[in-house]
Amino acid sequence: METGALLRLAYLANILILVPVCWAMFFGNAMASVFQGTVTDSLGLRLLVGSLWAAILSASVFGLFMPVLFAPLLLVQIIYKALWLTLFVLPLMLAGKPAPWGIASIFAAIVLTYPFVLWRAWSS
Repeated sequence: METGALLRLAYLANILILVPVCWAMFFGNAMASVFQGTVTDSLGLRLLVGSLWAAILSASVFGLFMPVLFAPLLLVQIIYKALWLTLFVLPLMLAGKPAPWGIASIFAAIVLTYPFVLWRAWSS
């Protein structure tokens, strides 16, 4: 698969995932739907995370048109999602406490696949 097409697939995945998530963060009950009730609701936290995800959503739209230029966005996602999985989800799991498995699964899929997308993009 062509590099640009592979990157566009990642940006499209971001868009499909983030449209409903951003809606929930700004207008819905994100703590119940996105975080499955495992994170205490806080307006400041919800707006901070929602703003980050809205920025990634916006950049992903631009990435559809300029895929290589926006490739570092995928690296940022790999890093912050891997940190969140390691520092938040893993301790919950080890303590036998409930974790937000929906979002954790999506994050894990991205952490496991986007490095290959970037490797293909940057090695060609």
